[in-house]
Amino acid sequence: MGLASPESASSLTSSGPLSRWRDRGARLADELHGLCASFGQIYFMPSAVGGLLLFGLLMLADMPSAWAGLAGAVMATLTAVGLGFPADARRAGLFSYNGTLTGIALGTLWQTDLWLYAWLFACVVATVLLTRLMARLGWAALTGPFVAVMSVTHCLRGTLHLVPRALGAGCTSHSVGFAFCSVGQVVFIAPLVLGLLTWYVLHLWHARVTAWALAGGVVCGLAVATFGSAWPALAAQAGGIGVNGFLAALGLGIFRRNVPTRLTGAAVAAFLCVVFGQFGWPYFTLPFNLAVWTLLTVTSPAAD
Repeated sequence: MGLASPESASSLTSSGPLSRWRDRGARLADELHGLCASFGQIYFMPSAVGGLLLFGLLMLADMPSAWAGLAGAVMATLTAVGLGFPADARRAGLFSYNGTLTGIALGTLWQTDLWLYAWLFACVVATVLLTRLMARLGWAALTGPFVAVMSVTHCLRGTLHLVPRALGAGCTSHSVGFAFCSVGQVVFIAPLVLGLLTWYVLHLWHARVTAWALAGGVVCGLAVATFGSAWPALAAQAGGIGVNGFLAALGLGIFRRNVPTRLTGAAVAAFLCVVFGQFGWPYFTLPFNLAVWTLLTVTSPAAD
């Protein structure tokens, strides 16, 4: 028997067990990256490191909601892998962040037990499928799937026998750090200092965009503080206005809209919070979604 040529030896090596294990390891690393990035993608940040930092802040703020969020991220990642959805989008956390946010919300609002985790699984699968459908239609998913499943959960809360948790204080427009508090409240983080740290993590990733988004939150807070006494409906929605106003300005910045459009988005989201608040319905981040979808449709990206 003659010696194998370098070419054939290389071919054997590239198709051998070692190569297959390397490929599996790379794929696993990509899925773990997406799992961690799902926390960051709630704020449009496809960073695994940023996502881990945000998970750490969640653990400091409220461990049950943090664990439920992690469960949602794992369920969403496994669902997207099982359905064979695009690997690049999975790695960026695009199929899992709505499931992560759903887990955080369910863990914050209701007692975590086996039944809640079973319902969480159903909700997470729905968010993954809705995200894929919206991507096929060329529509930015934002947190639309999250809003959909949380609205269904609200309607069925009696049937599901979910046990409410005692909630901490939210953001008030009269607090010094209203804007920073609102940043944390996106993922139900209540303490001001943790909201400030959340903003700092975002600032490390998108410095200018995050700064202008914070400006949008500040404008919303000033509006509530200034006109809230004369317009009680405005003051009553201070927490929702802060969260949705900040997200609208942040999202439009990520989609490269100019500063006036970002601030307009924050104002539109704030107005929608007041409108929806009159019906006593938990609108979650629906105003942010509607404001951004509308302005993305009627405006174009700013020139670089």
